[in-house]
Amino acid sequence: MYIDFLYDKEDINYISGHIFKGKSYRCSYIRYKTLYKNPAPGTENVELYSYQPKIEVRASALILHGLGSRNIKFLLWLGPHLANAGVNTNILILPGNYTRVENNSVSGKSYLYPNINSMYRFWEHGVVDTLSTIDLLQQSGFWKENNIILGYCLGGMISTIVGALETRLNHYLFMTTGGHIPQILHQSPTTAFARRLFDKGLKPDFYLNDKDKLYDTYDEQFPIVKNMTFNEIVYNADIHPLFKIDPISYAHLLDMKKVTFVDAYFDSTLSIPSRKILYDEMYGANRKVLPISHINWLPFSYFIAKYILHKLNINAQEAKRALLTRESIENPLEK
Repeated sequence: MYIDFLYDKEDINYISGHIFKGKSYRCSYIRYKTLYKNPAPGTENVELYSYQPKIEVRASALILHGLGSRNIKFLLWLGPHLANAGVNTNILILPGNYTRVENNSVSGKSYLYPNINSMYRFWEHGVVDTLSTIDLLQQSGFWKENNIILGYCLGGMISTIVGALETRLNHYLFMTTGGHIPQILHQSPTTAFARRLFDKGLKPDFYLNDKDKLYDTYDEQFPIVKNMTFNEIVYNADIHPLFKIDPISYAHLLDMKKVTFVDAYFDSTLSIPSRKILYDEMYGANRKVLPISHINWLPFSYFIAKYILHKLNINAQEAKRALLTRESIENPLEK
């Protein structure tokens, strides 16, 4: 069994409309048909909120949110404030989340639904939509060589795989993310639904419900996987199929000089082993452990925005002015 992150590149036809604006930016809602070949019903349209500076565009940012919907409104705060400093900022809505939930499902659930085919479908789709969004931004003249991708939780996991494929990314910022999908399936509060399915007798593919056997297989195979090339990970039929969607498999393929990894000391959503193994695989990166939880940093995105502007070489005084500009957090879906 292998996974397919490939897609046919093409000029993307999209619709775009300005939905609100500030003194120094305007926000557009952008939508286009996904280039992923097998989207679940309800996820066919890629949705993007693009904050375009009215001043000179000096850099670009792409933001990938976490599982579910609640975190997105906080990440939308970053858009106008970064745009005030001349950063074209784009928040991609990942398939299966928020306004792109597949029919008869719940936001974020399918990335960790304990069925290999279901998980593959959404991880493939998330990676393809991220790559094609960079294509669209470049096609439209909004993607600058001075750029950064911010991935929070699920977004960080997707970004790790994207980073192993993509050469157009200049900086990576991983926020409170992790890996080791067996740990996530069997220990995270987020996946309690999966464990209830196991308890009810669900027999998912490849003994996902057999915790001990799954952990043993990971312990045996990971020393081999973490030295594989991208193609070897994707096409090797002898490794456990979860490795093909696990960020710990791809982390060693990143250029660590471009990476900042922020771990949350009080994270109760991802277990310590889940976070530590990805943290360790990014040895050589700029790694920080902060006294925050998985979610409590979100209302204080000012500090992350300040760091992003630092990485994008925006003058400190300009950054402070842009970030202290009064901007309300607006949900573009509300009237």
